[in-house]
Amino acid sequence: MLLMTIATIALAQGPTPPPEKPKDDPNKLICEQRLKTGSRVNFISVCHTRAEWELIRTENRKVVERGQANRGRLGE
Repeated sequence: MLLMTIATIALAQGPTPPPEKPKDDPNKLICEQRLKTGSRVNFISVCHTRAEWELIRTENRKVVERGQANRGRLGE
């Protein structure tokens, strides 16, 4: 009786799922759809690794912050 109970519990739990890969894998390839220049309906895929996308966003943020910090300083 005890053996059947243990077997039933083991079957009810099912197999253990395989370990998940880290969600922040820097080498994972991520593609984004971008509107092709000069077109309203044509899209192109731009693919980079997660680490490359983060670097691109960081550099873009730096450019914007530099532009905002220097606003109004033309002609000085």
